[in-house]
Amino acid sequence: MAKLRISHHERVEGHPHRWHVFLHDRPDPVPVELPEDERRGLDMSDEEVHQLLPSALQRHSDENRDEELPGEEYQDVTWDTPVRVMQTHFIA
Repeated sequence: MAKLRISHHERVEGHPHRWHVFLHDRPDPVPVELPEDERRGLDMSDEEVHQLLPSALQRHSDENRDEELPGEEYQDVTWDTPVRVMQTHFIA
């Protein structure tokens, strides 16, 4: 289980369920989305969701990890095909 090297994350203005997550050693941010129907199922404030996004992305990575080497995570994601985190990724 490789730890993602997240430097920071920020909300995407105008998109309440999207973030850009910046990984060390990657020039472009990873677009991450929490689908609206999944968001409605979380009993958390928007700030709590924002604060927990890095750990949710780590859980997503752990669950979906194939044989990728560190630094190769999420190489094929784009704005049109973001990483989709779900409710279960926010619950420890």
